[in-house]
Amino acid sequence: MHQDEWNSSEFVIELPQLEFNPETFLEQMQGIELKDYVSAYGKPTGLQVSYAPELIQTQIVKHYLDIFKDFKIPIGDIENNHAHGQGLYGWSYIKTKANAPLQRHTDAVREASITFPLTFPQELNFFSSKESTEKLVYEYKPVIVIINAKHKWHSVDPSNEPRLQFQLDCFNPWDEIKELVKAL
Repeated sequence: MHQDEWNSSEFVIELPQLEFNPETFLEQMQGIELKDYVSAYGKPTGLQVSYAPELIQTQIVKHYLDIFKDFKIPIGDIENNHAHGQGLYGWSYIKTKANAPLQRHTDAVREASITFPLTFPQELNFFSSKESTEKLVYEYKPVIVIINAKHKWHSVDPSNEPRLQFQLDCFNPWDEIKELVKAL
């Protein structure tokens, strides 16, 4: 399928109007311990994550939380926000290990991911359905993006290099997100 046959705004929204420097962001993530992420089914995922409360206390994350203040990002009880052991309840710092794929899926809980890509190159595959063999490959740029994570099938192919991202979990419906970004 050719990229122009897809309505890419239903899959991802780039936010080039927001100032973003991945190197500066990554500097503030230094020293954060990452732990292997195991799926809700008890299977290894090839991801390492941190939900450390100090992440959202960094100057840079506070800055972006202020920018996205009208978005439904559940911060709540910082110390116990991830007590259940799974992500998708506010924020995460994520490393996809080298040569580790992320299987095709939709997110069960969050509507969208506000994604801050921190290393490059990175790609994300989108599919029109669970069974589709045709995919749209989105190549990340040094731009904040919002991914339609709950309603669009997506995956990550293995890469020789690990990828790092910071994500804020967003619970606004996609149509509402498209309106909210107009005010950014």
